[in-house]
Order: sequence, then C-alpha cells, then structure tokens
Amino acid sequence: MPLTPYQRKMRRYARLSITYIARISLIFAICFILYEAAIPHPIPPPRMDFGDKVLHAAAFFTLTMLTELSFPSLKLLLWKVIFLLAFGFFIEWIQSLLPWRSAAASDFLADAIGIAAFMVPMLLTRLVIRLYKGRG
Repeated sequence: MPLTPYQRKMRRYARLSITYIARISLIFAICFILYEAAIPHPIPPPRMDFGDKVLHAAAFFTLTMLTELSFPSLKLLLWKVIFLLAFGFFIEWIQSLLPWRSAAASDFLADAIGIAAFMVPMLLTRLVIRLYKGRG
C-alpha cells in the first residue's frame, strides 16, 4: 500500500530528527571521551585484568553506533571507519604526551574491536534485509 504524501513527509521528519539527535549525541560523546582520556584520574575500570580494554571497546561501540545513526549512508562506510580509527589513534597519541597517562597499542586494538562489534552485525543485517527484499 503506497504512502500518502503526508506519511512520506512525516517519515522524512522522523528520520531527520533521529539524525540530528544522533549528531548532537556524537559530539557530546567525542567530547566526553576526549575529557576522560586526558584527565589524571579516570573513572576506575571494572575489577578485571582487562577492564580498561572493555571500556575502550564499549566506548567505540557506542561511537560507531552514533556515527552510523548520524551518517546512515553506506557510501560513507569507509570514511566512518577511518574517522573512528583515527580518533582512537589520536586519543592514544594524546595520552602518550601526557605525563600522567600512557598509550598502549592494546587500547587501539580494543577500539578497533568495538568498531567491528557494531559494524559487522549491522552490515550483515543490511545484507539479509536486502536479500529478503529481493526475494519478495
């Protein structure tokens, strides 16, 4: 059943609203992560040997989700991944310059895992939806 012009207009407004909210949230998340990466006494990680890595992966999973909601085009996929990886590298570089912080390649790897943890299921879901629509 085709949509009425009013329904199409409302869908477009809803999509734009989600995009704008996601972009504002993305800006706040980037600022928060930069702040947490630079302060002398970060929030203590969970009581695990690899707790810091879990926090890195969770932060970049969230950043990836917000980036995807902010810029939903598949044409931008490579640029989104490059931006997120560059941001992870930038954080580690900043931490290497601060005397009270230290940089670690394992943190960057955890960032990449967080990115992949969102991107892979998202891409597979889009592929399944595309294949399902093609069969219809």
